[in-house]
Amino acid sequence: MAICAQSCSLFCFFSIQTVLIFSLSAPGTNGFLFPQHYTMQYWAGRIEQEIERVVPQVSGVQQIKGIYNEKRNQFEIKKNSPKELVEKVALDIEKLLAKKRKALERLARAAEVFQRANAWKDNIKENEIEYYDAKADSEYADEFDGEEGAQMKSTSQQLQLTFVDDPNFKNQVNYSSTAVQIPTDIYKGSAVILNELNWTAALEEVFIQNRNEDPSLLWQVFGSATGVTRYYPATPWKPPNKIDLYDVRRRPW
Repeated sequence: MAICAQSCSLFCFFSIQTVLIFSLSAPGTNGFLFPQHYTMQYWAGRIEQEIERVVPQVSGVQQIKGIYNEKRNQFEIKKNSPKELVEKVALDIEKLLAKKRKALERLARAAEVFQRANAWKDNIKENEIEYYDAKADSEYADEFDGEEGAQMKSTSQQLQLTFVDDPNFKNQVNYSSTAVQIPTDIYKGSAVILNELNWTAALEEVFIQNRNEDPSLLWQVFGSATGVTRYYPATPWKPPNKIDLYDVRRRPW
């Protein structure tokens, strides 16, 4: 309350001085003489004295000094160079981005190698492919009954995962496996999708290697032209809407 009152008094003082100056200098005043130079100096001196008197009380500078003197053994004063600080921050950012770029390039190279080495199978069956279907364990899948719900959950029964809470991801994750998301309008049992799932399974080791080398990495995602999304670490899929329209091929990135 005292600080507020002092602030108001300071404001009122400046306001009075301002009104006085402007009222004296208002045009059209009969018999008016502009204040002499020494008068202006006197006003400026009075304002300076009032500021020196009021500001220390309002700002609490004495209290800050008291706190510092009381706890000065907990502080350490170092002289910093602004140029060196900026250079250090720039170097840290460069190192951070270099790690991310290295992980991305490793994943891209591995994907090209695995895709070329993959032998296409015309008669591949769904029960031959083991993967974690992220949508099968989601709340979205639980809303379906009958044959459609069974079809969505059938694949996940081949690979059951245990999840742990991770504050970095703000989610439950599994670090030993990847998860797969397939758009709703794509038949996951088609030969194209099954072959895609077959060769992208090898990316799991690359994801894990990237994380081991750079623990600050969060989500790592591979999206194929067929619509298959494989991401690490594994976590149950949470669709943005009740009707899951997510398709990696339509993402802006």
